[in-house]
Amino acid sequence: MQTVRDIRHNQDGVVIPSSFKANGWTSVLSHEMNVLFQAMCFVVTKHETKEEMRKALDEFDALKGTFTEPVQEGFKSEEDFKGYVNLLNRFKAFMSRSDYAYPTSLDDTIELFVKWGLVIDNGDAWDVPVYPFPDASELFKLSEAESLALAHVKLEALVHPIFSRLVMKLHEQEENTFSMSKAEMKQLLNTNDQMLAEVLIKLTPYMEEAIENMLEIPEDEKMNFTIVWERIYEDFLGQQFSNNVQ
Repeated sequence: MQTVRDIRHNQDGVVIPSSFKANGWTSVLSHEMNVLFQAMCFVVTKHETKEEMRKALDEFDALKGTFTEPVQEGFKSEEDFKGYVNLLNRFKAFMSRSDYAYPTSLDDTIELFVKWGLVIDNGDAWDVPVYPFPDASELFKLSEAESLALAHVKLEALVHPIFSRLVMKLHEQEENTFSMSKAEMKQLLNTNDQMLAEVLIKLTPYMEEAIENMLEIPEDEKMNFTIVWERIYEDFLGQQFSNNVQ
């Protein structure tokens, strides 16, 4: 097993395992639990003992008052309060379905993290796994819709970095229209047929016209397509970058 403490001195900044999102945890945990996990990654990266880590957690402003019963006085409006309570009750119901009680304190939450394998308790210090990392779908009772949603999250986590690489490689050519075969793309991206197919499907909404029968085209046959970069700037790179990308 590889953990944050194993690699923290070889990394810049805080080590947050990419599988935390890829394996569905950001989708099934409440906002407070997501914040606590990232805080755990920070204290495990920066501190040596459990005592130091626990003290550092208490200093996080974002964790103050979490996992306690919400009161309306802490919200800007009654509408905000009711919205938060409704969302919290959804998470409580989701966890209850899998025979877990929603935690009422920071320490209770850490105990749950240890139970789920998100945090490792070494006695004198906590640690966080990097690989292998637990899969949320194996620890919770999911509806069919939830299972499909988590499967999509996992696929997106795998496809997105390769899609990003393709977009940047195409953009470097300072062209709009391209003629490339699947074999050339696979070599460019160092990927396989299945992943390339997913990347091309993800790229299709950004094409001026979709490639007909794209998945059936032989891998050595050229595919001609035009990219509408404005769509990329808005959806992929973000509005804030659209003025200085080209």
